[in-house]
Amino acid sequence: MKKGTLLRNKSDGQYIIVISEPFTKFFPEHGDMNYGHADTAVRVKWIECGYERVMRQRTMKRNWEVINEGR
Repeated sequence: MKKGTLLRNKSDGQYIIVISEPFTKFFPEHGDMNYGHADTAVRVKWIECGYERVMRQRTMKRNWEVINEGR
């Protein structure tokens, strides 16, 4: 996934756009900062409401479909 990629949620049809290049982030398990996994993440923004969030790239590949590949 590249910056500028447009995605659509497979279940509810909402659209998001990737606003950062992929990076590595630590995702804690059950809120415990001592345990977790480092994984590739991207920052996304919802088109309709403007909400921003950092999401795991592998989760996005399962739940979202690419509509238009970014630059």
